[in-house]
Amino acid sequence: AAKPTASYRSAAAGSATLSMAYAGYLFTENVLKAKAGATDVVMPAYVESNITEAEFFASPCKFGKDGVEEVLGFGEMSDYEKGWFDKMMPDLKAQIQKGKDFVA
Repeated sequence: AAKPTASYRSAAAGSATLSMAYAGYLFTENVLKAKAGATDVVMPAYVESNITEAEFFASPCKFGKDGVEEVLGFGEMSDYEKGWFDKMMPDLKAQIQKGKDFVA
């Protein structure tokens, strides 16, 4: 089988960067819409909340003129999802503490 060429590999390597840039663009555009008065702006954000046992969590949030107005729940999880959720929670909490310790 033929191996991908260097130019193909280089093009593929940028796809994650472009995806992140586009996500940043959409987030910024929607924050600006909310700041301008739009009342229907809901998008995910990693925020301080109490919807899980972690101090911070990525959740759908309603944005308004002053930023996040409400952290929304993320709905019901299947047993499979709940299993992985419970499995990742200790690591998430440890990573949050590591970040807090770093900035302290």
